[in-house]
Amino acid sequence: MVDAKTLLLNTSDQSGAAKIGEGTHSLHKGATYWFTGLSGSGKSTLSVALKAKIDALVGDNKKVFILDGDVIRTGLNKGLGFSNEDRAENIRRISEVAKLFAMSGQIVFVAFISPFAAGRNFARQIHQDAGLHFAEVFVSASVEACEARDVKGLYQKAREGIIKNFTGISDPYEAPESPELNVDTGVLTVEQSQAIILKHISDSGVLRVNNSSRVVSSLVRAPTDEEAKEAEGLKSIELSEIEAQFLQTIGDGWASPLNRFMNELELLQVLHTKTLTDEVGKRHLLAVPITQSVTGEQKAAFTGEKKIALKFKGEVYAVINEPVFFDNRKEEIITRTFGTFSTKHPMATLMIAQGDFLISGASMRFFKRLHFNDGIDHFRLTPAEIQAKIQAKGADAVYAFQVRNPLHNGHVLLLKDTREQLIKLGFKNPILLLHPLGGWCKDDDVPTNVRMHQHQALLDDGTLDPEHTILAVWPSPMYYGGPTEVLWHASSRVGCGITHFITGRDPAGVKHPEDGSKDLYDVWHGQKLLVN
Repeated sequence: MVDAKTLLLNTSDQSGAAKIGEGTHSLHKGATYWFTGLSGSGKSTLSVALKAKIDALVGDNKKVFILDGDVIRTGLNKGLGFSNEDRAENIRRISEVAKLFAMSGQIVFVAFISPFAAGRNFARQIHQDAGLHFAEVFVSASVEACEARDVKGLYQKAREGIIKNFTGISDPYEAPESPELNVDTGVLTVEQSQAIILKHISDSGVLRVNNSSRVVSSLVRAPTDEEAKEAEGLKSIELSEIEAQFLQTIGDGWASPLNRFMNELELLQVLHTKTLTDEVGKRHLLAVPITQSVTGEQKAAFTGEKKIALKFKGEVYAVINEPVFFDNRKEEIITRTFGTFSTKHPMATLMIAQGDFLISGASMRFFKRLHFNDGIDHFRLTPAEIQAKIQAKGADAVYAFQVRNPLHNGHVLLLKDTREQLIKLGFKNPILLLHPLGGWCKDDDVPTNVRMHQHQALLDDGTLDPEHTILAVWPSPMYYGGPTEVLWHASSRVGCGITHFITGRDPAGVKHPEDGSKDLYDVWHGQKLLVN
């Protein structure tokens, strides 16, 4: 029987920053929710109710801001009337202000009639151009429902001609054709409407439950025709297969928050603190170096270039923007990662053979996912794709098992027992993520495709229950880094939403490169690190 432990992971952002207040949720990113509908449909009422709810969830009343039509027209847009031109300018100004709030990391509820699609589309476009989350919410109460709750008597005055240019009576309203949400407040209560919108906010990753699973997104975005044409003319680096595997590991999101090959500061932080700080100052566990080397000749050839393409088998998969170069301090990197500088350590051998410089850039643009055409590409799922399978199975716990060898009977018994133990702890439907390492391994390890066929056979014959199992390949190469690599194995899987990780004896170890009679690492230190 395998002596292993199933560890409940801290699946938060692993941040060293203190949280404000005592909230159960955290605001993950700025967003604008644009409420549009007739006067009296409930846009402002719903915005106020949502703000109060989110304030309580995050324990902070400064994370949500409401831009309401009645308020804005007395200040920022004072002097604007209700002509088509003034209404367009009103929406333009509000769109820009909402974008600024969202850029600052706040949730903005925009509560305006905003009757014309062109104005709402403008708001959407400037948010999208800035990479900000935007959702159009059609508060779709009928004219009759709105008029029935009109305490100000505005509809009556509009029908009598006292109020001119009144939307829905004497002026048109262009209903959204495909809003993110359609909330009929003429039928739904405030609480019901609020629940629908809160679910969307959570499902979109704007609001996150503290200590809940986090799911990272792929960095791959298809290039435009212009980008693809430009990339073909760039100077390029032809990646080896292991370098391509590292590129896929970053691009698919498994190394989040890393979004490029490490620059010098990122490498130093990982080597010395085993963490990486994201763009908002949160620290994430990341224990291994992920770099790209170049030779002195390549560095000389690339100097002065604004962009460099990364190719694999002649195809462009990514572009480095504003490349920078720094020394590949091999001895420092290798000894801090492996605790040895022996040329006989399997990964150290490859790293010693690298070029003398490392390359990074201001950013990297990932064009497409890699395919190795080895019969198992369909198993190489992104974190988001795995999360979709988790949700489809209705899992309330996900326990991951990292393995680089075929499964034996002890493994199978362990995996079955783990599910039983989790059910005893109160989970209703724990799911196994069988997630073998699929990148480079040393020659005497069993090849990935052989292992995957064996794992699939165990599912096909019912040895493992396919209803309770997700089988996928994790793309990272093997480091043979002992406890350091165990941290990498666990932290990377957090990105697909796992709640538990199984680790046992010597999951990432290797024999001492200079003395094969002993292990390079204590076989239990990786487990002890995760347990404590």
